[in-house]
Amino acid sequence: AMGLKILTTILVKPAISSFIANPTSVTKGQSSTLSWDVSGATSIILGPTKETLTASGKKLVTPSLTITYTITATNAVGSINGSVTVTVK
Repeated sequence: AMGLKILTTILVKPAISSFIANPTSVTKGQSSTLSWDVSGATSIILGPTKETLTASGKKLVTPSLTITYTITATNAVGSINGSVTVTVK
């Protein structure tokens, strides 16, 4: 007789393998590139703009004041956060 095979999926929180700004310091009017790489998320939100992101990508930002960008990656198990600050001189 064949044994019963049970397929189990171990669910874990999403992972943010990278979330960086380059450069992290700009003079007013200059841009910085945010780049990220997230796995296992059903929802990825960029703060403070509340934009929905894809699993990995890049975004050009031109902040007028020093700002901390956050990334919140969520799935059925829970959520994880990352942050990066761009300093405006």
